[in-house]
Amino acid sequence: MADLSELQKLLDRAAHEMPNKVLRIIGVEGKNFIAKNFRDEGFTDTSTQKWEERKTEDKQGRDITRYRTSRRGKAGNLNRYGSKNKDRAILTGFGTGGDKLKNSFRYKISLGSSQVSFYTYKEYAQRHNEGLDGMPKRQFMGKSNYLNTQISNKVKKELDKLLKK
Repeated sequence: MADLSELQKLLDRAAHEMPNKVLRIIGVEGKNFIAKNFRDEGFTDTSTQKWEERKTEDKQGRDITRYRTSRRGKAGNLNRYGSKNKDRAILTGFGTGGDKLKNSFRYKISLGSSQVSFYTYKEYAQRHNEGLDGMPKRQFMGKSNYLNTQISNKVKKELDKLLKK
């Protein structure tokens, strides 16, 4: 009988502690997922869908990253715009610290409704994520099988830790 009562206590403790832990795990893993998408420069669902490259041509099809004449610099060499953007990651600004959009994401846990909400204070985030107003779609958050797997693995690991005590 002692084994059954110990098991019941263990299960009760797990039922009490796990809901809050699961919400925290979802929040942390979600933020890690967004950061991963910025690092990979693409959105990961079942595979990574790379973002479209930054525009390097004007409306007439001319290269805007290189000098066209030798008037300012040697023709064909990178101009100021081209040298600033040459090795810069997509969706990072130059001269502003770079990762402002990536680092602007937060999450809020609502215990009453058992939900986790992700948000940012950057107004242009939705335009990039969904590809609005002529902007190419560069999704960094949304439904993902990869994220669900990461959360599931973390929850299993936490539950195993709790049940081994």
